Amino acid sequence: MQKITQQEIILSSFVEAQNLEKILLDKVREYGKQSVDNQKKALLKQIEIMIKNHKEDIQMAQKAMHISSLVKKNMSQEPLDMLQDLLKNLVNIQAFYNETVVNITNPYVRQLFTQMRDDVMRFISILQMEIESLESKPSIPNNTVLNTPEMS
Repeated sequence: MQKITQQEIILSSFVEAQNLEKILLDKVREYGKQSVDNQKKALLKQIEIMIKNHKEDIQMAQKAMHISSLVKKNMSQEPLDMLQDLLKNLVNIQAFYNETVVNITNPYVRQLFTQMRDDVMRFISILQMEIESLESKPSIPNNTVLNTPEMS
């Protein structure tokens, strides 16, 4: 299985942090539309400023560390590595859905996430079979030694 590099972990963490910050920003802005007193408006504004600063900090860190370019260079184009990388991501998504379904009591949302988990599981099975097929194929040697006819 393809090893996850530290750069990939960092990039993934940056992306997840930005997603969570975006969710928080959307909520802060929505709450700000409601009629709230000046003290709460000031608090919401401070949270919004914090989110903006976090976004800038993440962007500066990504640029300073050249994370995006490093990750792209490290991505293998070998079919086996590609399938293993996709499998790893699908397993993570499936684990998320499993964990989420346990905590949700709303039947509609629970059914939605259960269906999504099942869809992911189907592709996990397909990828596992493809990986197994690729791993069982004999590798083709790069250099084939050709016998030259003997001269008599």
